[in-house]
Amino acid sequence: MPVASTEATLFAPMPALSQAGPDFDQLQQFALQLLACDAAGPARQLIQPWLEQLCQQVGLELHPALFIDADATITAFGKAVSPTTAAQCAEDPERSRVFIQGIFAAISDRLTLQPDRPVRLLYAGTGPFGWLMLPLLTLFSARQLQVTALDIHPQSLMSFRQLAALFSVSDRICQWVCADATAWQPEMGSRFDLILSETMKHLLQQEPQVQIFSHLQQFLQADGELLPQQIKLAAALQWRTDAGLQTSLLGPLFSLNRQSAAQLAAGDRSLLQGRLQLPQFEAGMVNLKLTTDIQVYQQYQLQQEQSQLTLSRYKTNLRLQPGSSLTFVYQQGEYPDFHFEFQRLPPTLVSSADVSMIPLWHLQRCWQKVQLKMYRELPNDAYAEEWQLDRAVLDLAGIGLEPGLTALHQCHRLSDLQSFVQSFGLSEAQIQQINLQLQQLASGLQATGPLPAPLNAAQLAFWQQHGYLVVPGVLTAAQCAASRAAIWQYLQADPLQPASWYQQGDKMKKIMLPLFRHPALDQNRKIPLIRQIFQQLWQRHDLAMSTDRVSFNPPETADWQFPGPAMHWDLPLTLPVPFGTQGMIYLTDTTAEQGAFCCVPGFHLQLSDWIRQQPEQHPTQLQMQRWSDWPVQAIAAKAGDLIIWHHALPHGPSANKADLPRMVQYINCYPLQMATEADDD
Repeated sequence: MPVASTEATLFAPMPALSQAGPDFDQLQQFALQLLACDAAGPARQLIQPWLEQLCQQVGLELHPALFIDADATITAFGKAVSPTTAAQCAEDPERSRVFIQGIFAAISDRLTLQPDRPVRLLYAGTGPFGWLMLPLLTLFSARQLQVTALDIHPQSLMSFRQLAALFSVSDRICQWVCADATAWQPEMGSRFDLILSETMKHLLQQEPQVQIFSHLQQFLQADGELLPQQIKLAAALQWRTDAGLQTSLLGPLFSLNRQSAAQLAAGDRSLLQGRLQLPQFEAGMVNLKLTTDIQVYQQYQLQQEQSQLTLSRYKTNLRLQPGSSLTFVYQQGEYPDFHFEFQRLPPTLVSSADVSMIPLWHLQRCWQKVQLKMYRELPNDAYAEEWQLDRAVLDLAGIGLEPGLTALHQCHRLSDLQSFVQSFGLSEAQIQQINLQLQQLASGLQATGPLPAPLNAAQLAFWQQHGYLVVPGVLTAAQCAASRAAIWQYLQADPLQPASWYQQGDKMKKIMLPLFRHPALDQNRKIPLIRQIFQQLWQRHDLAMSTDRVSFNPPETADWQFPGPAMHWDLPLTLPVPFGTQGMIYLTDTTAEQGAFCCVPGFHLQLSDWIRQQPEQHPTQLQMQRWSDWPVQAIAAKAGDLIIWHHALPHGPSANKADLPRMVQYINCYPLQMATEADDD
C-alpha cells in the first residue's frame, strides 16, 4: 500500500535499534496478557517494564528533571502535548487497559462485519510509542488492519516508526502523517472505519479532543465509529452536613460522540452551553463537582476517578443562592474549558442584636464576617472596629479566641454554628448574663463607683517603671494543685515519670497546650482579685476576661530541646502603640532556670521611639531580633503568683534547664474600646 507524509524527514534513514531488545512474540504476549487483565493493579505490573523498554529503544527520558513540557504545541483549538507528556500518559494503567481492550473489541467487531477487507483506522495523536495501537498490531495482520498514524510532532512519528520496524509490524501502518489533526485533510475519498483519538484531559480541558473529533468525523464510513464512542460530562453539587457529605446531581454538561461532533461541524454551538437548576439547600458553602465518564467502546468504560482522564474537578467554597440557576459554556480556543456563571448569596450581615437563630449576642454576625472574608466577599480589614467585640463574645461564652475562630471558619452553615453553640451546654440564664455583659461592653457605658485598688503604691510604681508586675498568691496551693492535675490529665502523663512528659502530635504546639476549658481553670478565671488587678491597671470597669490556654514547658533533654516560641511581641509594631496587658499565673514554683517567663523590663517606655528609629521595613521583620544582644530578664515566681506585663514589652518563655516542668495558665482582661498611649509612654 502507498505510504504518504507531509514531512520528508520522516523517511530519512532510521538509526540502528538495539538487537537485544524485545521482539514480536514478546510484544504479542504482552498484548494478550493485557487483554486478559481485569484490574488496574495487574495492568500496572504488566505495563511498567514495557514502558521502560520502549523508552530505551527510542532514547526517551520519561521523567526528565525540571520538566516543563516545553515541546508542546499550542494549536488554535488547544494544546498538543509534547512527546514526553504523551509517553507519560501510558503510566495510567486503567486508561491503558480499558482503551486497548476497547480498541481491540472495536477492530474485531469490524472484521466480523467486513471479513474481506482490512479495517481502516485513523490514529490521531499517536505520541512517541503509538501506545494504544502498538501492542494490538501484533494481533492483526496487514490484510486485517491498516492504520494511518497522525501526529503533530515529527519526533513522535519517528519514534513510533522505529518501534513498528523493531517489532516487524510496519506493514500494518499505511501512512505516516505529520500534521495538525484539527485541520488535516486526507486524500480525496478516503474514509475510515474507526477514528481513534485520546487527545484529552478530564472535562475536555486544555487539549483539542472536541475539535479533532468534530473535524475528523466527516472522514468516517457511514457505519464507522469514533473511539472513544462517548465522553460524558456532568455536574453535581456537594455540601457537608452533620449527616455527612450530601450530593445533588444537577445534570449533564455535554456529551462528545459522533452525533454531537457532526452537529458542531455543522456550526451548531448550542450543544456547548446550557443552564442547570440548583436544588433548595441550606445556605452555605458548596462545591461544584464536575465529572467525566468515557465509553471507549461498548462495555469498555472509564468511570469517575478510575483514571487520570476521569478525575473529578471541583470549584470549591462557593456561596451559591439555593434554588437559583447555573449557566455554563464550553469555550474552544487555545485553552478549551468550561466557564460558569452563578448567583451568589448576597454578602449581608445581621445586627449584633439578632439572636433569633443563634442565642448569643453578636455571634451570628461574627460568624457571617468570617465566612464572607473566607470567600473574599469582604476585605480582611472590614469591620476592624468590631474586633474586640468578636473576641469578647468568644471569651465570655467560654469558647476562647483560637478554638472559636477555628470553629467559625469550619461552620459553613448556620446549623453547624447552632450545633457548635449547643455543644457548650450554656443554660438560658448563662446566655442572658453573657448577652447583658456584651451589650454593656459594646455600649461603652462603664459601671459607676470607685475602681478597686488591690495594688499598693509601690506595686504601681514598679509597674510604671518596668512594665511588668508579679502579684503573689492570687491562687491558693489547692487551686494550683487542681490546675496542675487538669494539665497532667490532659497530657495523660505522670508527674513522677519524666519519660511521659514529652508529647508528640496535637497535644502540644511547641510548649502550648490547646486546653482552654476545665472546671479548675474556669474557677481560676472567676477569682475577683484577678479581675480587680486588671481593672486597676486599666483604670476602667468594662473589661472582658480571656478564655485562654495553658503551657507546659518540660526540662530539656538530649532528645527534646526547647522549641520556642522565641522572644516576640503580640502586637503589630506600628505607631501609635496602644495600651494593653497580658498575663499568666504560675502553677508551679518556677526558678529563673526553669523555663521562666522572660521580658525586657522598661522597654514599653521606649517602644515608640525605637520603632521610629528602625530602617523602613515590614513590621513583621522587626520581630526578627538578635535577642542575645538585648537585656532579657527571666522572672522567677511561686506557684499561684500572677505575672502581668505591658504588651509593648518583648517577651517569651525560655529553655527549661531545671529538673521539673514549668506550668502556667494564661489570663488577661481587655476593654472593647482600646486607648492609644501618649508618645511619652
